[in-house]
Parts: sequence; C-alpha cells; structure tokens
Amino acid sequence: MNSKIILAFCIVITIAAAVPAQTGFGGWPPAGGVNPWIPPWVSAAPWYPQWSPCTTIGSSCVDCSTKIVCTKIGAIQRACSDPTMPHCNLGECSATPSEECAVPVVPANTA
Repeated sequence: MNSKIILAFCIVITIAAAVPAQTGFGGWPPAGGVNPWIPPWVSAAPWYPQWSPCTTIGSSCVDCSTKIVCTKIGAIQRACSDPTMPHCNLGECSATPSEECAVPVVPANTA
C-alpha cells in the first residue's frame, strides 16, 4: 500500500514539474511562465530541459549540434553531447553531419 502511495505521489510531482506554468492573476506565479514549484537555480541549470512551443510533432535540428523534439505539450531542446555522435542530422544525433553542416570540400590547386 505504501509503495502505491509513493508511486502516485512521484507521478503527480513529475507531471507538475513537466507542465509549463501559466501566468496567473496579480503577478502570481511570476511573469514569464516560470514554474513556481521549481527553484530558479534548478531551472537555470544547463542539464535541466528547456521547454518551448512548437507546431508539429516530431524531431528536427535547431542547428548543427542541437536537436528539438516536439510533443503534444511542447518541445524540448537537447544538445548532441555524445562525442561519437556530435552532429544533428535529420532530427537525430549522428556521427555524420547533414548537408547544410558538412564542411565543403575545396579542390586542390594543381599547377
């Protein structure tokens, strides 16, 4: 019985932390959609996921080394931090860079 209560409590806390906060009346919660249940020193940490709105569900590349995964409740950006797969290619971290991010090959001058 105790394990079921603890499991339910953990699920509620996880959902409350994952849902972005809406600005309320009278300035509470604070402006900017900050979740009042998460301390600012935690939400500003580089390892904490940053949520942003998106229009389509799926993953895509933000830049050459960052992917964005869009869900029904928002999007999360993740850096491709694995040294063996540092490039973002077709929305996934990959060992090969995409065409836009590949270094152009310059032919050698032979004279």
